[in-house]
Amino acid sequence: MVNGWKVAAIIFIVYSFLLTSLCVWGYVTVIAEEEAINDCYYNTCADYPEAWYEYGVCTCYDIDEYGEYEIAKTEYNP
Repeated sequence: MVNGWKVAAIIFIVYSFLLTSLCVWGYVTVIAEEEAINDCYYNTCADYPEAWYEYGVCTCYDIDEYGEYEIAKTEYNP
């Protein structure tokens, strides 16, 4: 017969593994997003005064003759 502490230990080990996997996945996702944002701001839109990165789309803005921002360039970064 299996003791209660052995079942609890197995559940705890599985839970710890799943929690660690979730933390690693979150860290990798955040780092990838940060790299995409930095690429948008500092490489793709380096020649423009303003940039915005959202949902994988990098948008560069330039200032028009009225002093307002207009979209100058848009690039999809998957």
